[in-house]
Amino acid sequence: MHKVNEHGGGQRPLPRNLDVTLLELFDCIGRTRNLSAAGAQLGMSQPTVSRALGRLRTMYGDQLFIRQPRGVAPTPLAEALAAPMAAALEALRATFSRPGFDPTQEDRVFRVAMSDIGERLFLPRLMQHVAREAPHVSIDAITSQVQLQDGLGSGHIDLAVGFFGPLSKQLHQRRLFRERFVYVARSNHPSLDGHLPREQLREIGHVVGGPEGMEHAAAVQKVLAGPRVRARVALRVHSFLCIAPVVAATDLIGVIPSNLATVVAGHIPLQVLDPPVQFPGFDVTMTWHQRHHGDAASIWLRNTFFELFKSGVNARD
Repeated sequence: MHKVNEHGGGQRPLPRNLDVTLLELFDCIGRTRNLSAAGAQLGMSQPTVSRALGRLRTMYGDQLFIRQPRGVAPTPLAEALAAPMAAALEALRATFSRPGFDPTQEDRVFRVAMSDIGERLFLPRLMQHVAREAPHVSIDAITSQVQLQDGLGSGHIDLAVGFFGPLSKQLHQRRLFRERFVYVARSNHPSLDGHLPREQLREIGHVVGGPEGMEHAAAVQKVLAGPRVRARVALRVHSFLCIAPVVAATDLIGVIPSNLATVVAGHIPLQVLDPPVQFPGFDVTMTWHQRHHGDAASIWLRNTFFELFKSGVNARD
């Protein structure tokens, strides 16, 4: 039967009274070969240096440094300890230095949760920027319909961008822009020419959509079904994204977020119309977990999103 060393790997446990200052003193004496000079560098008085050196000698069972006419000389043990001691101190100091992030050099995959609309609005301009400024960075777009809070908390998701309801206190948010809803219709619609009277809302068939269970989509549908509108619904779809292609090919009209309307109107023949009724607006935000709050790479990603999209998108996107 093999006896198990409870400290693991046969390693000697560190002394309970170990003081990092003692290790710094050892390293400094080894480099200066002078107790007074070492004390001056560390801001220690001569009596304090003497007491600390005494503790080191007790810990290692060795004189470590022998007095000479000019300074001190290391014992063979002190010479053997010099390199690993310096390396240990350097490793310890590194834990207090937050690693930076150089986007021009770093190879990093960022996992960003967003809706299908978010992919359409954000990814073209984002990837143009990444190609120029961070050529080794890649983006893994994840559906925002996943368990968002769990994904952010576990680190599976670095950042979420879009509209989100109440979230955990461990999550941070920053607004990108305020969004509103507009109507869209085909550019040569027989009944509309840049203006949509409220009375026509009951006459022209609607395409109604939006993610199921999402607060902003439900708010739009509530207005359309309300007594001031009573819109005739000709088609229901799961996503705002497919409303524009449908209305561009028919005489139907639909309600979509204004930034989406701006983008799609630059690619398909649409007219964007101010709504004759009021729809509630919503904030498009960035959301991240506390665990990524101070991470240099995550800070770069958030700053990039903010600078690119703090004013929304435009027709070139």
